[in-house]
Amino acid sequence: MTAALGLIAVLALLGACGGKAARADRPTIRYGIATQGFTSMDPLKALQPLDRMLSMMLFDGLVRYRTGDTTAPFEPGIAEQVPQPMMRDGRQVWMISLRAGVMCPAGRKTPAYELTSEDVVYSLQRAGDPARSTFATAYTNYGAVTAAGPRTVEVTMKHPVSPAVFLASIANTEGGLVVCRKAVEAEGDREFGQHPVGTGPFTFKSHTPGQQVEVVANDAYYRGRPRAAGWTIRFINDDTARQAALFSGDLDLADPPDTGDRGLEAIDQRAELKTVTAPLFGTWYAMFNTTVKPLDDVRVRRALAYAIDRADFVASAGARTAKPTLSAWGDRLPGGVPDEHTERAGLAYQPDLDRARRMLAEAGYANGFDVTITGPGVRYYEILQAQLAKVGVRVHVKTVDTPTWQKAMLSGREPIIVTLIAYRPTPQIPYATFFYGPSAVLGGSRPAQNYNGYTGADPLIQQADQEADPVRQQALWEQINDRVLSDAVVKPLMVAYRSYGAVCGFTWGGVEPPVAIPANWQAGYDATVDPNATRC
Repeated sequence: MTAALGLIAVLALLGACGGKAARADRPTIRYGIATQGFTSMDPLKALQPLDRMLSMMLFDGLVRYRTGDTTAPFEPGIAEQVPQPMMRDGRQVWMISLRAGVMCPAGRKTPAYELTSEDVVYSLQRAGDPARSTFATAYTNYGAVTAAGPRTVEVTMKHPVSPAVFLASIANTEGGLVVCRKAVEAEGDREFGQHPVGTGPFTFKSHTPGQQVEVVANDAYYRGRPRAAGWTIRFINDDTARQAALFSGDLDLADPPDTGDRGLEAIDQRAELKTVTAPLFGTWYAMFNTTVKPLDDVRVRRALAYAIDRADFVASAGARTAKPTLSAWGDRLPGGVPDEHTERAGLAYQPDLDRARRMLAEAGYANGFDVTITGPGVRYYEILQAQLAKVGVRVHVKTVDTPTWQKAMLSGREPIIVTLIAYRPTPQIPYATFFYGPSAVLGGSRPAQNYNGYTGADPLIQQADQEADPVRQQALWEQINDRVLSDAVVKPLMVAYRSYGAVCGFTWGGVEPPVAIPANWQAGYDATVDPNATRC
């Protein structure tokens, strides 16, 4: 579809929805997102950004990221307080006391009821089941999970772990998001992802495939009644159409066009609009599949790393929303490794085309090679294609929609992927999810998101996972960084700070500019729009 036809189609749809009709005192926030839809709202299957956003709006964790503070990221959620470990009969035990009055809303097959310890036990056991969970690797340290009372849960570990490892596993993202057991059992796992029921600030209302998804306020939410009546999230993948909808007043919030800083500057120039930036959305990488020829040769992977220039990716994203990063998990993120360390270790892979060509020749590819990859039609794949062509690597990009791209990644056969790993509160989660052998999407004993089939850092990742001392654990995370980069499994590109265009009256209701982690959706319950604010 051309940009012009996309614009006409979207404006027709928005006109049918009422356009600039009078807004209620408690508005429904209209968000235009650059996607064709979601895959699943089940927290255990939430891989795409929209999936994760919806899961964080509909569900909640036992503990929560602390808005505005990435160095002390946890506060009580469904739990009455942040749990602390104790030793019992030589085993580490975490006792979790639940708040009273946390409600599971009514689903299409289940009535409303008060959440109990049985729901939490079921949620954590389900999160650790590799047959049901994409994030099961985060729960390998769990021994027994039991209900010690109607509002008390005990988790006995196989061996002591640090608070950073345990608390991240019960936080309000991924497997830590608590589900309502009765709804899962009534729907079944597959349908639950399309008709979710959770204890978050919003509840699922409807989904129109290819058009939008609607969520409405959960006024029984334990943190208080949301300020907005709900969110209507419209799927507008065409940049021109989405920006036109924002400029015409048919949206309150929108992803900017994929034109870097220029897209934000166009928003800045309009008196009735503003830009809203969310720090620490995540890290972008070029990922190399260690099981696919010729990338199974480390010399080839290192050559590609030297051929890729991260500066071009940063320029495309825009200096306002991206900063270059050298480390596998940089120190802009909690527990990350400083770029200075990676530079000193000789693992920064600063662009060097001559060196890349020599390495390819040593590996037997003096004339380069052809490789076919799948991409979602984003600019970054075009940059990758142009850069690798300079060293004779002929990249053929098969452009598909986002769900098809996701399936390609999960096939475990994609040679090269350009992708973002969203914020995690500790490096252990991305290391164990994306670079750990048992997490391989094909053949892994606990399949997660190791698209690369990499196993070279397994002993270090296991050791870090079982290290209870935070100082020694930090040192191990640094060693994992070095091993992953030495083996050229990824070329880190940039840390992204996701930005949006918004009407002047839009606010997250908290800190401005917002600093909620990750990607602001935990603060969505306090967002609203003041219809009287017409000048920023």
